[in-house]
Amino acid sequence: MATGITAQLAIHTAKIRYEDIPPEAIEKAKDCILDQIGVELIGSTLEWNKIAYRYVAEMGGRGESTVVNYGKKVPTLDAAFVNATFGQGCELDDVGFAAGGHPGAATVPVALAVGEKQGSSGKDFLAAVVVGWDVMYRLLAAVRPSAGKRGFHSHGIGAPFGAMSTAARLLRLNDGQMLHAFGIAGMHSSGTMEYDQTGGEVKRVIAGIGARGGIQSAMLAQLGLTGPPTIIEGKRGFLKVFADLVEPEEITRDLGSEFKIMRIWFKLYPCVATVQGVIYTLTKLIEEHRFGADDVEEIRVGISETSLSHGGAIYEPHDVASAQFSLPFSLAIRLLKNDNDLSFYMDPKLWTDPKVIALARKVKSYADPNAKKDQNYNTTMEVKLTNGKSYKTFEPYPPGSPLNMVSRDVLRAKFRKMARTVLTEERIDQLIEAVDRLETYNDAAQLIPLVVK
Repeated sequence: MATGITAQLAIHTAKIRYEDIPPEAIEKAKDCILDQIGVELIGSTLEWNKIAYRYVAEMGGRGESTVVNYGKKVPTLDAAFVNATFGQGCELDDVGFAAGGHPGAATVPVALAVGEKQGSSGKDFLAAVVVGWDVMYRLLAAVRPSAGKRGFHSHGIGAPFGAMSTAARLLRLNDGQMLHAFGIAGMHSSGTMEYDQTGGEVKRVIAGIGARGGIQSAMLAQLGLTGPPTIIEGKRGFLKVFADLVEPEEITRDLGSEFKIMRIWFKLYPCVATVQGVIYTLTKLIEEHRFGADDVEEIRVGISETSLSHGGAIYEPHDVASAQFSLPFSLAIRLLKNDNDLSFYMDPKLWTDPKVIALARKVKSYADPNAKKDQNYNTTMEVKLTNGKSYKTFEPYPPGSPLNMVSRDVLRAKFRKMARTVLTEERIDQLIEAVDRLETYNDAAQLIPLVVK
């Protein structure tokens, strides 16, 4: 009898060994881990994320796992909740290219929290991140873009599975427990994108909710709780509930031989993924043709339908989240400030600045029917100037994505900038070296003293 999709994923999650993972995937995991820790560090300093920390600190409980930056030991579930919130709370975290979600924020905080409690080795830590990333990516690829069109948040529905897979490996669940853990994770799979229509900083804790739910699923399965063994393919399972059009073959194709962490997309700008390529395209046009904000009459931007609905029409942000999701605002500050630093998105004065709003209003976005699959984040742009000149270009892939990957030097520079908000240069050097040598550690918790102030 054929094995169902859920069962195949459960077997894959339980059986893959560190030695089965190609060296290039392990190296990519190290880049992912360092990038995510950097995002957690800078994220830990932001007021809206501190709400999650205060919530957990006031709850108290047994000290099992460490909160990044602050060093406070809290229950494992709470540490993962806070650190994942830090790790997705400033829009600098990685993305599953052409699948969506932020697998780094679903796996690395979980591996840090559970690995510390369990005394997991560096090899186990790395393998757990790779497999968790793989599971989450595959599930989201099967329902994209349909799930997003229906209003579901990709991270919200995918993270509980990625987090569960990471935790379950470190907890060493057996085959039967693993299958039930998938069923339980499905009960945590949820979340809509109404925040990108009317705002709300609650978007910041989606990753925390997913991380907590994933670990909880694995722990409950370990204790004997059962779940539906067809949570993915069943009549009321993941595929049927979250999408109208699905590609289930995306879940099992090359399972165990191709690891989707190779499809990681590292963000370079502190804003939503759908705007990354647009900023990059405008930047290249500015560098090539040397025009400024005062020269622009109109900017026409062709992007995917999902990108257009995910912030393309926000012209006047009213909070940090809506600023980070606003395509027109991002282009306006690129022209006016020659940068897209996080500080600009956090500045309320810029949200209502007449010059910013006027320039943002010159941005006209439209849906490009050719922007699908690997081309989902492409950008067609035409800039019309007041002197009558017009420049048009097409960029197929945003920087940091697998088909336009940046160098490790660029990624390290990004990490250093983020980490400096908390750590000294000496500590940053030590942390980079520690992640580079992670597979040699008998206890991956050796990382923990390096991620606190």
